[in-house]
Amino acid sequence: MNCNDVQQLLSEYLDGNLPTQQREAVLAHIAQCQTCNAELRKYQALLVQTTRLPKAITPSRDLWNGIANRIDQTEQMQHSNIIHRESKTFWRNRVLAIAATVLVMVGTFWIATRSSVDAWNVASLSGSISVGSSQVTSEGKLRVGEVLQTDATSRARVEVGLIGHVDVEPNSRLRLIDASLTDHRLTLDRGTIQATIWAPPRLFFVETPSALAVDLGCAYTLHVDSAGSSTLEVTSGWVALEFGGRESIVPAGNVCATRPGFGPGTPHREDASGTFKHALTTYDFEGGGADALHTVLANSRNMDSITLWHLLFRETGEQRAAVYDRLAELVPAPEGVTREGTLSGDREMIKAWQKHLNLGVKPWWKFWQM
Repeated sequence: MNCNDVQQLLSEYLDGNLPTQQREAVLAHIAQCQTCNAELRKYQALLVQTTRLPKAITPSRDLWNGIANRIDQTEQMQHSNIIHRESKTFWRNRVLAIAATVLVMVGTFWIATRSSVDAWNVASLSGSISVGSSQVTSEGKLRVGEVLQTDATSRARVEVGLIGHVDVEPNSRLRLIDASLTDHRLTLDRGTIQATIWAPPRLFFVETPSALAVDLGCAYTLHVDSAGSSTLEVTSGWVALEFGGRESIVPAGNVCATRPGFGPGTPHREDASGTFKHALTTYDFEGGGADALHTVLANSRNMDSITLWHLLFRETGEQRAAVYDRLAELVPAPEGVTREGTLSGDREMIKAWQKHLNLGVKPWWKFWQM
């Protein structure tokens, strides 16, 4: 299936009208084609923006008076051909404006109606899966409030509305919490999911016992163990982990652990050394303090800047200064940025560092403002 084929099918894909085989072919193409992926995101962003339009427009009380006055004026000026042509243009523009408003309102109603579903499509990828009180061996529906479970030999795919899909691995249990167009929300109690999402940020959420995973346009694997701890591995884009005011932003190529009652730890590169990872776990969850932080800094590489960036805003005083010094040693500071300014929280210097570290200046980075 080529780009032309896929883009001709995007409308039907968003409507949910494609047969399973064709839908899978479209998804497979979008997963490896940036052009079609971007086109799909444009459609989805438009749908989301349309849902935010008012469902009704109340005319002002003096609307008719204004219309009547214009009609009177038009009748009085009909003796002039020039003015008559201007009148025709005026009414043509007004009719077009009214027609556009009607189309927007009809479109809003159509999207609101289609998006107010309470179920997502589910397909068994292997074995028999449990959805609510039913067993699914081929295809079915996961409704809001229902639980989907896989055993040791089964896998499932859940279509996340119109914005992507989630593959559910063996021995997993999840529940659908919300299926609206602007809030796609699951709870993962245990097991592993692989999420692939093509949508604007903050439309897809996965609740776990130890953190909330917030999609920022990405693909990732999320595992929850029997104790409620989780591990997030991001393969594309960005994911935010949030709990009790604590936040970690995890970009592609990075991993982040969470713990019940604590929330997210500090993201780190997958290929970091064993010493680095162990010290970071000790620092995050075992009260390792300055000793663990010192080990993390000593074993940091320039590619570990995402870890140091988080630590910079989780420490204070001398320890924070030590983090900054190590970061600036591995990645020289951008032009015009000073140590003192960064440590004091100068917003422009912080933004300069974000650009310098290729982190962008997205509004995702909220923790540094605390």
